[in-house]
Amino acid sequence: MCTVRRASARDGDPGGGPLARPRAGSPDGPHHPAGGPFFVAESSGRVVGMGKLTVVSPTEAWLEGGRVAPRWRRRGVATALFAHRIAYAQERGFRVVRFSTASDNTPIHRAGRRFGFRRIAALRRYEAAALKGDPSGRARNADAGAIRRALGPLIQFEAGWEWRTLTVSDVRRAIARRRAFVAGRGVEAAAIIGGSSDGSLLVRAIGGKGRALRELLVALRAEAARRGLDDVSFYASGAAQRRAARSAGYRPPWTGAAYLYERSLSRAAGSPRAPSTSTPSTAPRT
Repeated sequence: MCTVRRASARDGDPGGGPLARPRAGSPDGPHHPAGGPFFVAESSGRVVGMGKLTVVSPTEAWLEGGRVAPRWRRRGVATALFAHRIAYAQERGFRVVRFSTASDNTPIHRAGRRFGFRRIAALRRYEAAALKGDPSGRARNADAGAIRRALGPLIQFEAGWEWRTLTVSDVRRAIARRRAFVAGRGVEAAAIIGGSSDGSLLVRAIGGKGRALRELLVALRAEAARRGLDDVSFYASGAAQRRAARSAGYRPPWTGAAYLYERSLSRAAGSPRAPSTSTPSTAPRT
C-alpha cells in the first residue's frame, strides 16, 4: 500500500533516489518544474513514485513526470498517482486534463482508459533538412480569423510532447512576433512556428489542405535555411498531413507516434476556480 502527498523540501529532488529523473524532452518528463505541483507516492516512509500536474492555462492541466521505482511497479502506485492528480485538478476547477505518451506504452494507454481518458490524436513527428528557396508569406493581422480556422484545435507549447488549446490570442501574438505563415488563396494553409531547438525550427501548429499545405511545408524549409538552422520539424495529426509532409520532402525520424489523451472534468461542488497562470511561452528561446 502507498499514500500520495505533495512533494516537500525534505524529499529533495522528487526524481532522485530510486527514481531516475526523465531525460529532457521525453514525453513523460517534467518540463515545467515551476508550473504546478509535484506529488510523491510513499510507502513506509520511502518515496516509491512521483508525478506532476502542470498548469498550462486557467482551465487546462497536464499530467507528466510519472515514474515508479522498479520494485514497486504493478503494485498500484501509478494508479494511485493518476487518481490523486485527477482529483486535485477537479477540486481546483480545471475543466480538462491531458497527457501524452508513446504509441507503444500500452500500460499507460490502459491506465488512461480506466480513468476516463480518450485518445484524441496520434501525432507523428516529421522533419526535413533546411532548403534554400522562398520562405512562406508572413501573416497579416487581418488573417487572424482565417488562420485560426485553418489550424487544428491544439498548439504545441514545448519542444516535447505537450499541447494545449489554441486560441485566437495565440494567433495574434504569433502574427505580432512574425511567427505566423500562410499559403494559398484566402489562407488555405497556415502555420505557427516557435524558436529553434537544437538547430531545428519547431512548427508549433499547422493546418490546411491540398497543394497549399505542401507549398507551406516546402516554404518552411526555406524559412529554416533563412534562419541558419539545420532542419524543420512538426507533428502530423492525420493522413492528409502525412501525405503532404512526404510530398514536401519530410520524413519521420523514428517509428511510432505520440498518443495524446484527454479527459473533461466537471467542476466539483464548492471547488474554487482554477488558478490563473501566465500564458505559456511560445517556444524555447532562441
